[in-house]
Amino acid sequence: MQLATCNLPYDFHVHTYYSPCARELDEEGLPLAAPERHLARAAELGLKAIAFTDHFVQDPTAPGVVLFYKGTGPAMLANLRAELARLDPPPQVELLVGCETETMRTGWVGIDPDFARSLDIVLLPTTHYHLPDVPRPPSWAPADVAVHMLDMLEAVVRLDCIHGVAHPFADGEEIIGDLRAIYEAMPPARLRDALGLAGEKGVALEVNGAALTSERLPHYPAIYAEVCRIAKPLGVRFLYGSDAHDYRELGMTPEVARWIEEVGLSEADFLTPEDLRAL
Repeated sequence: MQLATCNLPYDFHVHTYYSPCARELDEEGLPLAAPERHLARAAELGLKAIAFTDHFVQDPTAPGVVLFYKGTGPAMLANLRAELARLDPPPQVELLVGCETETMRTGWVGIDPDFARSLDIVLLPTTHYHLPDVPRPPSWAPADVAVHMLDMLEAVVRLDCIHGVAHPFADGEEIIGDLRAIYEAMPPARLRDALGLAGEKGVALEVNGAALTSERLPHYPAIYAEVCRIAKPLGVRFLYGSDAHDYRELGMTPEVARWIEEVGLSEADFLTPEDLRAL
């Protein structure tokens, strides 16, 4: 996949091999998501900052924690930080350390506000339906999925411990069904209210490069464009993340850059490292 340096020189959603889903090896047996390979690629692309946001819950031993997260926890982040301290990162690339945590149910997420304040960025997904044991709608009927997506979004944007919603409304359409039908089943006033609340609370919506270019989400670019056009006038900010699980996926493709331009978003609409530090 061809990558390009773009007008958004930040990538705030990057997985290292500390995420269980980012442990593939190249033909020489070297890990594709090694932190030093991400940092070297960021420098090649001219990025000014990247954020390592590995999958994380604060207490993986708690009853009800999704199995996928059982190998995470504070020790994992400590190991990542220790490894980073031994590297010689490119001086032109600012490195942030955060996490992508999980919504176990509407009243329970994988991190508390005190721990969140020790991180540079916290992303929270609401639609990891492909993972066993995450909250799901009562059926995959479009109306049920629509209501569940809005329930989850409303719950997480009220939190004081997150910076952004990871890949909003995105999961494979072979699981959730036709996203266009789901979107059309969402009550417009309720969607606006949820997005307005995100704007009021200062919770950003992610523009996720992987979701926008996934063959599993054929309707997502058009649907999410509509969501962003509603959200922007309501004061919602955005953040860009490639969701890279491989250093070759880092940064932004020309396709995503064009999508951002067509939606009417500008660089001023996106969070910067300075914005994250101020939150």
